[in-house]
Amino acid sequence: DSLTTLCFICFALGGVMGFGGEALHGHPQLPLFFVLVALFHLTEFSFCALFHEKEIEFRGFMLTPVPAAGYSIAIIAAILEFWLWHAVGMLRTFQFAFVLLGGVLAFGGWGLRTAALFTAQSNFTHIVACHKESSHRLVTQGVYSLCRHPGYVGWFLWSVSTQILLGNIFCFFAYAFVSWRFFAGRIPHEEQMLIRFFGDEYLDYASRVPCGIPWISEV
Repeated sequence: DSLTTLCFICFALGGVMGFGGEALHGHPQLPLFFVLVALFHLTEFSFCALFHEKEIEFRGFMLTPVPAAGYSIAIIAAILEFWLWHAVGMLRTFQFAFVLLGGVLAFGGWGLRTAALFTAQSNFTHIVACHKESSHRLVTQGVYSLCRHPGYVGWFLWSVSTQILLGNIFCFFAYAFVSWRFFAGRIPHEEQMLIRFFGDEYLDYASRVPCGIPWISEV
């Protein structure tokens, strides 16, 4: 049943994190990548369990954020490119720099998204809301005073920085392009909904606070 499935996924993600932690003494890039991926998805599900408990289901893990298995393909591509560069030994000279820079930025991106989720609480949904609920409020405090879409900025930073961590040149640009295209399609639609929900209140907020991801917002 669905509860059994959810428990199994939690167990699997926990195992991935455990494997990552145990393997850090060797080549740290790939284990850290596993930790970052598992941490991201466990946080997403924890958020859903706390603030959207009536709608909790598999998609709360955000394991399928894009259709046609695109997310799974991206993860596999990242692992394959890492092993390619590792096999030819081209990036060993810069390994420490990649781990330090990528790790700091990726954990920072995860932290920003987590802060955005738990600041907005029930006002944040994984699917863009088309109808305003009576409890729906425009969140402008905390990380939302820095940019209008800190959850998306955090996701973008987390996604791209994992490829810096791995030293993946091709996946770095591919992740950046695909992530930007995803938000370029989502943010304008979401902001139209926010204008419909909150009117001048959102327009005033948008005039004071930047979007967070460049060349996307139409407000």
